[in-house]
Amino acid sequence: MEGIPVLRDLRTGEISRRVARGRWASIASEFGMLTGSEVDQLVGPGSPPAGCLAAKRQILGVVTRAGRVLYPGFQFDPVTGQARPMVARVAAIGLAGGWKDRHLLQWFCSPNGYLGGDRPVDVLDDPDRLSYAAHSDLDLVW
Repeated sequence: MEGIPVLRDLRTGEISRRVARGRWASIASEFGMLTGSEVDQLVGPGSPPAGCLAAKRQILGVVTRAGRVLYPGFQFDPVTGQARPMVARVAAIGLAGGWKDRHLLQWFCSPNGYLGGDRPVDVLDDPDRLSYAAHSDLDLVW
């Protein structure tokens, strides 16, 4: 087919970028990627602003290629709008192991062997299982 690149014609870096864009689009579609002002409205006036929550490692803030910071929607309780405490606990484990927010975002949204194939994002309400998986994966130093 003309115009469609063949796998052998693509460089490894281009394949990686395409995969990353696909993952980002999938996460954005499933959970939403919120702007700082959207997070501020969600958590309410009694809570620190999104940038402060991210700086305190209470939520993940992921920088886009355009330099904007966006916040994955799964980190907020759908009923109360408040940040889910397990995100901060997992972020602390990951950051101590050298993981960046963008890597933690992918970890949360990928099937995990320590969770029997479940994604960490799907077990946010099970702190024991999530903590076990986080320590097992994110503490590892290769």
